[in-house]
Amino acid sequence: MSPQKSKTAQTTESLRTRQILDERERRLARPEADGASEAFSASLAVLLCPFGENLYGLLMTDIASLRPLEQMSRTGAGQAGGVIGLVADSGRVRQVLDFGVLLGAPPPQAATGYLVMLKGRPDLALRLGERPYAADVIAESASLDRAQVVSPGPHHAKTLVILSVAALLAGDAPVGV
Repeated sequence: MSPQKSKTAQTTESLRTRQILDERERRLARPEADGASEAFSASLAVLLCPFGENLYGLLMTDIASLRPLEQMSRTGAGQAGGVIGLVADSGRVRQVLDFGVLLGAPPPQAATGYLVMLKGRPDLALRLGERPYAADVIAESASLDRAQVVSPGPHHAKTLVILSVAALLAGDAPVGV
């Protein structure tokens, strides 16, 4: 190919590339994209807590940290308030409350899972049997405690119940989705 034809082919290719990029920019700037960003800005950040067939969420504003449960001293089963053990965390001893027991399930046999450290409660940790996920959700307009997951992932578009940590600890949390 002659140098002149090669230069013309490159210019045509550059022009076509620019047209494709311009079209993508126009599509992304359409009003539908603005509606999606409004919905995203109205979302809540939660820690998704799967429990059997149900999906619950704790507001991230109530969560101090999360870690795998590596070691726990067991207490007698059936303790008041769902206390199943004690863990050491940053030089403190925390009572471990089982998430499932707080929702009415029997005490777990295994001392594995994940620990959720709560803000404002340096004496407590919640034990989750299943892996929790951070996600964004949008509350349903009819019920502020129900929401739908908008983050991509294994629970995308599922409905969940948003639990108040205070209600959960008081035993007033709703059971089932």
